[in-house]
Amino acid sequence: MKAEQPAQGISKKAEFHEAVWYEVDCECGSHNHYHSLWVERDPETKLVTVEITTEATTDFWTQRVPERVNNLESPFVNWIWQTVAYTVNETVRRAKLITGILFKGHITYDSTVLLTKQQAYNYAKALERSVKDLDR
Repeated sequence: MKAEQPAQGISKKAEFHEAVWYEVDCECGSHNHYHSLWVERDPETKLVTVEITTEATTDFWTQRVPERVNNLESPFVNWIWQTVAYTVNETVRRAKLITGILFKGHITYDSTVLLTKQQAYNYAKALERSVKDLDR
């Protein structure tokens, strides 16, 4: 397998004397899952820094209060229940994040980007190529 030019799933956004910036798209198509990849060489230490940033989201799948209740007969009561349950769940999620930052100083989250085999190969080759280019 060979790296593509232009590479599928990864695009160079900018290039500077000591740094290169890429964006890696998720195969699912969501803009919330992309990775921004910054590769930078420190001229003094000769070390390469790879920084990957992405959008952080709450764990929206956890529910303290169930948002769907099947035995509610009235659509209005069902709507009220869903609205209140969603509000409670979001408040709990955000309160947990805030207390984690206040008392621990950090929060931990996961980020996943789905790549085809070709995209993964392009990702690896782009990283390798940018490190070689920065070494010149």
